[in-house]
Amino acid sequence: MAVLEAGIMFGGVPIVKNYYYNEKGTDSMLTAGLLEAIQLFAVEVFGDESESFKMKKYSIYLYNIILHSEQKVIFYAICDSEDRPSSIKDCMKWLARKFKEQYHEVDMGCVDKYKEYKELISKKMGDLVFRPEDRLRKVFT
Repeated sequence: MAVLEAGIMFGGVPIVKNYYYNEKGTDSMLTAGLLEAIQLFAVEVFGDESESFKMKKYSIYLYNIILHSEQKVIFYAICDSEDRPSSIKDCMKWLARKFKEQYHEVDMGCVDKYKEYKELISKKMGDLVFRPEDRLRKVFT
């Protein structure tokens, strides 16, 4: 299992995004648009929010928070199919709680102030961002 990409979205726009394995060169706006569309579909059609969905080779986990300003922020993690959902969800909850404590609202005019969160996401995800072969290589180097 490996987290391939993780980030934070607001209003369908990525404000923080970390790529750990990006072989296909995915467009961050395309990813954000897809995840936002899935969330909107779940709310409009089913009156519910999606927390995760699974494809043949990938799993996507979503975690929503409402900031003090009533703004909705979405944390996401895209993983390969062999995943540990509880570990990923715990990381996302922790990151969301820290984000809410630090920021009372999202300022789209100054997205650079959220860059420090890239490092925090990577640090909290820890070994979850490594594929098994990378973990093994890390042990022997």
